[in-house]
Amino acid sequence: MKLIDALQEKNELVANSNRLLSLSTHGSLSEPDRAIYRAAQARISDLDVIIGESKEKNSITGQVNGDFARLLVGNGNRPRLSAEYTEALMNYLRSNGKQVASVLSDGYDPIGGGFALPKFHAGANDSYEGGGAQGGYATTTPTLPYISPLAIPDLGARSVASVIGTQSDLKLPLQATFSSAGIKLESGGGTNTMFADSQPTLATTTLGAYMMGLYSPVSFELMSDVGEFQQFVVSDLLKAIMVLEDGYFVGGSGSGQPQGLLSNVGLGTDAPYLVESTGAYLLDALVDVLGTLKSTYFANAAWLMSRPTATAIRRAQQQLNLFVPVFTRDHVRGIDLLHGYPVSYSENVPNIPTATNAGATVALFGSFKDAFVIGDRGQAGGINVKVLDQPLALYGQIALLAYRRSDSKVRLAEGVQQVNVSHS
Repeated sequence: MKLIDALQEKNELVANSNRLLSLSTHGSLSEPDRAIYRAAQARISDLDVIIGESKEKNSITGQVNGDFARLLVGNGNRPRLSAEYTEALMNYLRSNGKQVASVLSDGYDPIGGGFALPKFHAGANDSYEGGGAQGGYATTTPTLPYISPLAIPDLGARSVASVIGTQSDLKLPLQATFSSAGIKLESGGGTNTMFADSQPTLATTTLGAYMMGLYSPVSFELMSDVGEFQQFVVSDLLKAIMVLEDGYFVGGSGSGQPQGLLSNVGLGTDAPYLVESTGAYLLDALVDVLGTLKSTYFANAAWLMSRPTATAIRRAQQQLNLFVPVFTRDHVRGIDLLHGYPVSYSENVPNIPTATNAGATVALFGSFKDAFVIGDRGQAGGINVKVLDQPLALYGQIALLAYRRSDSKVRLAEGVQQVNVSHS
């Protein structure tokens, strides 16, 4: 039996068997249909044997694993092809695929029709992959349907702040000064003295909303052909907004933009500590700032710094061989600790200066939840993403838009203190 006939018969039997199963009631065949199904399965098993033997005899790749010249002449322990197969193959090649003998049935497509020549491998890749005008690029290089994204930078300001949702501009009341008490002399003998008259000074700051966002135009073709591209672009848009926001949350001026932490919180160590080679003064500054924070804020206290600063602290700790390390790692919670308080990282907090200057704020310590507020207009924490298919349609593009309206304010400057250092 020819291989082509065996393949066609098997496909017909498989199709008929599947049809019987699809027409059955609750997966149960009638007795006549069950007999037909069993006979078909038995015949399919016989055909599998015939097909396997035929492929083993006629398959080029099954007999030889080498280049085309070796296929025709045989080499070493490789078996020589039969004369019938060799003649049929050469006729097929000379006629550009028009003369097809049944012996070349390997690779036949019984559904779509046609034959395929076996693919010969002299190595791991085709010799013409990556070629040029002399016949290169004849094969396409497969591409994984996933784009490896860049890692998002350290953006820790939002994670340590108190984040709220707003529906409009919001006044944040705060206490500016305490009341002043005094000693009252005893009243008697016609002398009546009053208690000191004093009230606390109150102030407010307004939490508004600044629109921050961007859009990315994407062609119809790219959106259609690359299934993962829309997800990748949206993720990139979200990251871009978070990178922009963190810069303002740390160093924003508060004029036409969110107010940042730097220069708007407590002075902390105030006069910059000189940083020399061993880093001893850096460690001094980090422990001294603890004494500038009021005890009320220690319950929720944390650090905010850049990762290079944290590395410098560890290096100084190692050089000084501290008996009790001040910078540690809580592997259970997966967080770094400095003097027992959690450390968050932001790339927008200045690094330790490497040239002589007046100083830089390299770390912030305190209760950010009490001192620093971020307001997101609408829903706290959400970034809006829209797919706009109309504005750029005439250009064959879709616009992916992402935006968020946010503002930030320091409401209690004393709740966070700065660590200032300069280069020696």
